Amino acid sequence: MGIGHSVAKTGVYLNRMSTKHSLVGVCAAVLLFVCFVTIRRAYLVHRAKELITDVQGLDNARDPTAAALSFAKKYHRYLQETTCDHDVCQYRFVFTNRPVSILHLAKQAQIEALVTVYRAQLDFVSLSLTSSVFKENSPIVYVQEDFCKDRTDIKCDHFAINPHGRYVTPIWNGIVEFGQVASDEQKQLAWSLKTDCMIAPHGCSDISEIMPELWKRVSPDNVSSRVAAPRIPSPKAHSLFRTE
Repeated sequence: MGIGHSVAKTGVYLNRMSTKHSLVGVCAAVLLFVCFVTIRRAYLVHRAKELITDVQGLDNARDPTAAALSFAKKYHRYLQETTCDHDVCQYRFVFTNRPVSILHLAKQAQIEALVTVYRAQLDFVSLSLTSSVFKENSPIVYVQEDFCKDRTDIKCDHFAINPHGRYVTPIWNGIVEFGQVASDEQKQLAWSLKTDCMIAPHGCSDISEIMPELWKRVSPDNVSSRVAAPRIPSPKAHSLFRTE
């Protein structure tokens, strides 16, 4: 009886130790996964902010065209397409949130950058942030800066948004276009894309969430603009190509 009792106690002890080790292993695995996800999310937001900052910085470069070509080299891994036709060349870059969306930790989202060169001079750059990619009417905000300060036919100080006004639509498609001579405040507003949309578990539902500095949601089907700016005539952003 003494030996049997001792063996039974030993068995119970070993079972408890095994359970304890299993719990420690599970906790360690969960902790590692949380750290892995946190690092991926932080990396995505950092890279998205860096991309926006680099595009924004082209405006301050001594030679914006040379800076744009350096930008193209830096982000070559994200280059999706290069199109050249006569005097115009356009470079298209796409940065996605695949590291988190593939794990279903966030809705698919992406930032697309366009660099357009006209007659060997930077003509315009643009960024568009799309949340919930592949969903019908996926929320998107398109931002374009026109490099036109050397032109004589326009002042190049324009700043326009669409939609604009109170209780306006659409709530899923926003456009911002401004010139190189626009005010610093307007430029800051124009580039204020919310990079958290790249890692939001449910994505960003409308343009007021992608760019809350410019729009606010006022009803299920409407937004209102927060700034005084003329409305862009066309719902599709356009390039102010030189005419000379």
